[in-house]
Amino acid sequence: MMYIAENLRSLRKGKNITQEDAAEMLGVSPQSVSKWERGETMPDIALLPSLANFYETTVDNIIGMDKIKSKQTRSAVFTRAHDHMRSGDINAAVTVYTEALKVFPGDDGIMSDLAMALALCDGKDDLTRAVSFCERVLAENLGEKVHHTTRAALCFIYLKAGEKEKAAEVAKKLPHIRESREIILAQMEKNPSAEEIDSYIKFIAIGESDEQDVIEVDFSTDMVPVCTEHGLLERIEALRNELNAPFKGDGYRVLPLVRIRDKTNLPAKRVRVRRYADYILDADFESRAEAADKIIEELRQTALANIEKIKMTNE
Repeated sequence: MMYIAENLRSLRKGKNITQEDAAEMLGVSPQSVSKWERGETMPDIALLPSLANFYETTVDNIIGMDKIKSKQTRSAVFTRAHDHMRSGDINAAVTVYTEALKVFPGDDGIMSDLAMALALCDGKDDLTRAVSFCERVLAENLGEKVHHTTRAALCFIYLKAGEKEKAAEVAKKLPHIRESREIILAQMEKNPSAEEIDSYIKFIAIGESDEQDVIEVDFSTDMVPVCTEHGLLERIEALRNELNAPFKGDGYRVLPLVRIRDKTNLPAKRVRVRRYADYILDADFESRAEAADKIIEELRQTALANIEKIKMTNE
């Protein structure tokens, strides 16, 4: 996670000198310079000011503090870890987050995600560490989003550890939808298996379900009757059959599970179709029939895109 090797290599080449030249001027062996630039060893901390003076830069630039502090670097941590979780390599995700904490100590987002990754491991010590990280995050005066996500994960971590009463207490403090008290408590009442618990922790962690891609359709108040008036549910089922769905591959169904929501505060004559937080349709309509037609068309295009993605993956 440190950038000393690549920075030293770049700085030396920028001065257009060889490793032997640099070693002679710095009073070290050429082998030492070579190992620094390959990342096999690090320069002694007392040598960093001399390196900075020699390369006419700062110690921060040699260490790479600009990169370490950058949002892109932090974002890459979550991307790599989530990729490992999607592929089922939970230990690799734990390693990514653990290493990242050395660079971003006390980072609430990393600690929260590390807790969820640890909870997917099999060891009792992993669960203990997961609880500890969650409690550390919740003890800080942080934004509500981080708190909600961490609480949602902690419910299932406690449940996996056999602490159902603690899980229920935490669940009652949750907000809505994916991380809501309603959804979490409902899942807990089903007495989920260890595999189902792991699946839900993964769902909270990376916003994906192992089994399906859920799309929600929100109607403004005066358009609720569109479901029955225009047979929307029947048309969705017909579209599923037409495309031979469900067809599971690469974590997708050809036509996603569609959840109709009618208790929304949208303006009149507005419909939103969304896959989690991503809107695939957010528009006003003159009539209910027009809205129903457009919803079906958007679902068809989404299904066809999933089919194409599956084909490309299998090729």
